[in-house]
Amino acid sequence: MDTLTHALSGALVGRATAPRAPRTDQLSLRERTWIGFLAAAAPDIDFVLLLFGEITYLENHRGATHSLLLMPIWAWLLAVACAILLGRRYPWRAYYGVILLGIFVHILGDLITSYGTQILAPFSDWAPGWNTTFIIDPWFSGLIVAGLAASLYWRPRTGAALGLAAVTALVLFQYTQYRSAVDLGETWAREQGLTDYVAQAYPQPWEPFNWMVVVDRGEQYAIARVNLRRERAPRDPGEDAFFLWQLWAAYPPVDEMQWRRHTQFGPQEVAPLAREVWEQEAMKFFHWFANYPALRSVDRRNYDQCVVFKDMRFQLEGMDSPFRYGMCRSSPEDAWALYRLDADGGRRAL
Repeated sequence: MDTLTHALSGALVGRATAPRAPRTDQLSLRERTWIGFLAAAAPDIDFVLLLFGEITYLENHRGATHSLLLMPIWAWLLAVACAILLGRRYPWRAYYGVILLGIFVHILGDLITSYGTQILAPFSDWAPGWNTTFIIDPWFSGLIVAGLAASLYWRPRTGAALGLAAVTALVLFQYTQYRSAVDLGETWAREQGLTDYVAQAYPQPWEPFNWMVVVDRGEQYAIARVNLRRERAPRDPGEDAFFLWQLWAAYPPVDEMQWRRHTQFGPQEVAPLAREVWEQEAMKFFHWFANYPALRSVDRRNYDQCVVFKDMRFQLEGMDSPFRYGMCRSSPEDAWALYRLDADGGRRAL
């Protein structure tokens, strides 16, 4: 979830849980709003890990700062910091509850997406994702803003509580759509006579009816995009159409789903080289991160060899997956070197 939406959700929960008549040693409604706002944004401070390299960031983003186990400690540290920085107007205990709630709703907001959140860090790198909500969801963010508006201009506690209820109802509805999308994958797999597979679905942009459905068979994936509500497919925008229009038209109705097959190591003639790169120690981070790693390209020019993998989980229509990692070497005798493929096709050593 984007950091602004996180912060607004913290402000909303701070207002929804405010006491009706705060004591002199308790935060006012206005103070709870701002403390909740800042606390719910705080876990994304882990962007500073980029200073230590892209791989370090990828391995630890949504890690320790998003841990349910460490959440009470982070809340205490922030509460003490607030008490000191704000002139000791209140004791740290006055800040602790709303900060704890702010961090908690941040973690929940990330859990409902597909990226993965290491809720047991630092003791485990398990990173579940509930796959109900796209990482930037205008409906989700809009309901939070509406709840804040109702809280500011109508009834503070009631308006905020209704906003939280509406957001919760949306996520529950999105879960029903998620289950419907998974069922489509399982139905297709059975029709194909498959027995050894896992069906999964991922939320897509624009609306809760857009889904990417994946049937995973280990090193082979079948992927289809679908809109669960449409009765007829939108007009083909063409290859030269604006990206957002291509994205809008990428989700046909259920009866017109088109399944595309992808393989982790590509066609037979390049698979041995792709496997060699995949087994390199430097690629281990991508083994952990990628749900559906697939060969993107093999580039062999003169003596140079470059192999690139991508994570199909994040690929949208008309846009390549943003996670593209591979290795290059100048000759078969040289060692492989890790790099990232940028959006413009340039190679960046890691």
